[in-house]
Amino acid sequence: MKLLDPDLTFDDRMMLCSLLSLGCAFGFSPPQETATLTALRALKIAQRRLRPEVRSKLLSVSSPRTSASLEPDAWRFVFFDPGTSGKSRAVTVAARTSSEHPDTVEAFSGQKAEGSSGLHVISQAKWVIDSDAALQKVRGDFKCKHVVSAQYRLQRAGASKDAFWLIEFFGDKDEVLIRFRIDAKSGDLRQLHEGDE
Repeated sequence: MKLLDPDLTFDDRMMLCSLLSLGCAFGFSPPQETATLTALRALKIAQRRLRPEVRSKLLSVSSPRTSASLEPDAWRFVFFDPGTSGKSRAVTVAARTSSEHPDTVEAFSGQKAEGSSGLHVISQAKWVIDSDAALQKVRGDFKCKHVVSAQYRLQRAGASKDAFWLIEFFGDKDEVLIRFRIDAKSGDLRQLHEGDE
C-alpha cells in the first residue's frame, strides 16, 4: 500500500501517515533497498580498516556457505601483515548491505589466519574477474542441478602463478556436487575432479 495510491481513501492515507510517524518516533524505518556486494566491492570496504602498507597484501578471499541464491552473505579477506604476531590480518565484511548501513564490517582480527601458510600475495591489478562474473561463467557453461549452496575462495597458490577462484557447489546432503576453477585474470574456466586443485 503506497501513500500516493489513487485508490486510497483519505482515512487510509491518514492511517499510513500515522503509522509512519509512529515508526519514526520509535526508531523504525521503512524497508531499505538491499544489495549484495561482490568480492571486489567488499574489498574496498575491508581496505579502509587497514594501514596503507597492508592494503595491497591480500592473501585470500573466501565466503561462508551461501543460501540457494548462491550469493554470499559475507566476505572474509586475509592480508599479510608483518606487524601482527600471526603475520596476517582478517577482515570480514557483510555482503548484504542496505542504503542505511552500506559498509558493515563484521569482524576485524589480527590473529593467525588458518590456512594462510603457503599462500602468496594476490596482485590486485591482475584480479579482473569478480565473484559475480565467476558465478556467471559457471552458470553459462554448466547446468548445476540440485545445487543448494556454494562456497567461494580466491587465492594464489604459487609465486609464479596467477590468482584463481575456486567455487564449490553443494547438494542437500552437504556433499560437494561439482567444483570449478576460474582464472581471476583471464576468466578461463575448468571443472575440477577429485584430487585437482
